[in-house]
Amino acid sequence: MKMFDVLNVKTYKDKAGQEQKKFVSCGIVFLNEDKGSSMRLDVQNMTGDYLLVPKRERQEKQQEE
Repeated sequence: MKMFDVLNVKTYKDKAGQEQKKFVSCGIVFLNEDKGSSMRLDVQNMTGDYLLVPKRERQEKQQEE
């Protein structure tokens, strides 16, 4: 079973006026190739773009920082 974090992508301008992106964790997707997939979202009033990031890849990035 593969797991993905669901991230909501928000854009904003920093103090210098440069556009930046902010990623807000808002759920998880469980992909079971034999039986389909399921998703759990913990969102309220979050519209816009969403990004699926493999769970393992995200954990490795956090460990590097």
